[in-house]
Amino acid sequence: MKDFYSIGETAKMFGIAASALRYYESEGLLEPVPKNESGRRVYGPKELRRIRFIVTLRDAGIPVEGIRQYVDLFYAGAETIPERKQILVDHLDRLRQEAERLNELIAQLEQMISTYEDTFMKREMDSRKADPDYGTKPGS
Repeated sequence: MKDFYSIGETAKMFGIAASALRYYESEGLLEPVPKNESGRRVYGPKELRRIRFIVTLRDAGIPVEGIRQYVDLFYAGAETIPERKQILVDHLDRLRQEAERLNELIAQLEQMISTYEDTFMKREMDSRKADPDYGTKPGS
């Protein structure tokens, strides 16, 4: 594993666009990223840890403003640990509610599919019994 990565390598590593990395930096979610002698951004272990954290929060559905609030609290010092934890706890609660709603929808769709299959299978079997030519290819 290398010590430093280009913006393209870093973006690929996290499955995001390079523009997202520049955006996170411009929005203050990332500290200014060091640049090499050519003026290109180089991402080291510290930046990679922060990006991993940001991407995890984004994947969890936390909006940029929520991440910014968390980052601002982080920079405000250790006395903000309870507030930072609460941001995560609150979002986890929202995710659990959403997961419950999605599980209910999954159960409803499974029931609909089951009913659909049972109804159409019975109808087709009844049709085939009543008409020996049912379901045969025309012209066969």
